[in-house]
Amino acid sequence: MPTVADIPFPLIDPILLDFGAVKVRWYGVCYIIAFVLAGLVLRGLAKRRRWPVDPQKVVDVLFWGILGVFVGGRIGYFLFYGLSLGYEWWQIVEVWKGGMSFHGGLLGVIVAYWIYCKKTGAARGEFFDGLSLAAAPGIAAVRAGNFINAELVGREWDGAWSMRFPRYHDRPFGSIEAWQEASAKGAPHDVLYDVPRHPSQLYEMFAEGILLYFILRFLMLRLGWGGGRISAAFLVLYGSMRFLVENFRKPDEGIGFQLGTWLTRGQLLCVVMIAVGIIVWLMSKPYTPPTAAEVAAADAAAQKAAANAAASAKGAAE
Repeated sequence: MPTVADIPFPLIDPILLDFGAVKVRWYGVCYIIAFVLAGLVLRGLAKRRRWPVDPQKVVDVLFWGILGVFVGGRIGYFLFYGLSLGYEWWQIVEVWKGGMSFHGGLLGVIVAYWIYCKKTGAARGEFFDGLSLAAAPGIAAVRAGNFINAELVGREWDGAWSMRFPRYHDRPFGSIEAWQEASAKGAPHDVLYDVPRHPSQLYEMFAEGILLYFILRFLMLRLGWGGGRISAAFLVLYGSMRFLVENFRKPDEGIGFQLGTWLTRGQLLCVVMIAVGIIVWLMSKPYTPPTAAEVAAADAAAQKAAANAAASAKGAAE
């Protein structure tokens, strides 16, 4: 009996715009969307006085996070996965070939903003709490990019919502362009598409992105958690969700399982992440969120300071 597994993957061209030598890919656009969403979340928190940054300076501060994600993500991928795959040290700069690690990107962001907080004196607990909430919708956007790219696919499964992913990255293709050329020439379906698998990218998008965001938002804005506890909750919840979803995701090519036939490299990193989250929770300090009156008073003071600064600048110009 035919199942949904017999229906091809809902094909979306991973290359959004093709200018010949320059190609704009959906995966890159998803990263841009991720940072835009993070900026909107952080700006909203700053206006509520739940993030220790001036709302007008959110974009400037976000640059540190962008740098941390890309540098840390690349270095993390090389250390956690690349070395096991036989990469040479000089290949760490081959960013055009792809390869980013979430755990590496997370470490990169932590290092970047730890330095920022030290230089500016910003309260680390509140600062990283805001970043944790802002990261979740960004994770959802990047997982959508993984889905479009037909990468990080799930394990073999022929259930009701399994999918046949295009074999962009498998032999004999090895690239999206080669796959598209073969498809245009009428290559057989079984050559172009993989066996039915779990759409694990969608599981991750929902669990690690959308669901995680609403849980953290509830804890932060409804229950008033702060002082580092949102950061701890992020580490524990993301680590737990990722550990669970990894059971439906195909182990990394060339690395496989780390223990028996079930524990993956990603799950090992998640165990460390959960442990760090528990430590952060134990180290977090008592926190009382600002009242509406305190927020209003802070806003009034900021507006007055801005008006005085504008008046002083005008007087100096005259």
